[in-house]
This record gives sequence, C-alpha cells and structure tokens, in this order.
Amino acid sequence: MDINQIIEDTDEAALREALKQFLSEFTRPAFGSLPKREIELIVFRMLREIGAVQQGASLYDLMTDLRITRAKASSLLFDIEVRKFGDDTGLLDDQLKDALINTRFTKDGDYFVLEIQNPLLNAHLKDRLQRLNHVSDTSFNSAIVRMPLSAATDLIEYLVEADRLEQIRQSLIAAGAPDTSVKGVLLAATKKLGSKILGNVADGLVDDASAYMTPIFRGAIDGVSEQWRDIFADDE
Repeated sequence: MDINQIIEDTDEAALREALKQFLSEFTRPAFGSLPKREIELIVFRMLREIGAVQQGASLYDLMTDLRITRAKASSLLFDIEVRKFGDDTGLLDDQLKDALINTRFTKDGDYFVLEIQNPLLNAHLKDRLQRLNHVSDTSFNSAIVRMPLSAATDLIEYLVEADRLEQIRQSLIAAGAPDTSVKGVLLAATKKLGSKILGNVADGLVDDASAYMTPIFRGAIDGVSEQWRDIFADDE
C-alpha cells in the first residue's frame, strides 16, 4: 500500500473530512484515552473512506494491503461491519440476498456451497439457517458455507417477500417446475439449478447463478419465467 500515492490521488475535501473525523474521535473523551483496538478501527474506517482500502475488499486483500494475519483481517472486518449494521437484521438480510445473487456457488452432492468472506454476513447466514432448523458446515473453511438443498430452499423462501412467494411459484411452474407448494417448487428449482451449474458449466450453458437468482429477489415477476425456462428445458 503506497500511502503517499493514495493521498496524492485523493480529493482534498475527502482527506480533510477524514482527518477531521479521525481527530474528533481520537480526542473523545480525552486525548489518548482510546484503547488501541478503537484506534485501529478508526484508522481502518478512515482508510476505507479515502479509498486506500476498498469497501468490498476480500480477506486476502486486507491481509496483503495491511500486512496482517487472516484472523486480524477477519476481526477488523467483523467489528467494523457490526458497528455499521448494529442490530438491523433487515439490512443484513438485504446483504444476504445480494450475496446469494452475486456469489458464485456450486452444488456438491446434495449440498450447495456458498462462499461469503464478510465475517458478519457469514455469521448472520449461519444464524438464519439455525433459526430455520438447519445445520451448516464450515469445517473446511470458515468462509465456505455448505448447506443442504432443503436449507437453501428454506433460506430463499424466508428472504423473499411474503406477498411475492405465490407469484414466484406460479412463474416457476410456468417455466417448467412441478406444480407443488411454494417450498416444493423452490426445492425443485434449486435442485435443478444446482444440477445445471454442476453439469453444464464446462459447456458454458450456466456459468453464473446470478442471472437466475436476481429475478427471484430483485426483478419483476415476469423475469422469473423468462430466466428459468432454460433451466427446466430438458424436462419437457
């Protein structure tokens, strides 16, 4: 990390604002009274604000840019995110939707494997799965969450707005899913998507699940049928 170059490239107003915030916090309630951990968090947030550390930086990026261990990088990120989101589980649920949309995930047997490096979001995902009576597996890597297909289905059902669930069910049925309950349709769709990802990624047919998950969480209902039709095409 070239601090001199970063400062040269950063807008003067942004630098002034970051310095003002740093000095204000460092001298509160009295100069030098903050513990080392608090100072580290203030500096870390300041580095993010001036662009020295990217908002979406991976743990590896933090390790190499700041020359710290993976454990410290994870701890810094967890603490800064806790202060950002507090106890607002709604915002964390929105972040979880974005993670399911944007994170590339694959099917491992009867499990979905999802990588979420943000430690707070990772912990929130595990908590949500536990509350849905499912057990997740992170024994291989703490950032890798393995969940059964049924858990992925229940998680999607939980995260989708209740008033859209029936519309999504109908749209998935129109795309070729079996005509069952909301949970049954989502399970069939999730299983089929996983099979496509596992079996067809080498052929370039499905190289990213985001195109299929986006209409589920964010898009218009019509987009569900349009996007998922090719997933069920070979069942016709």
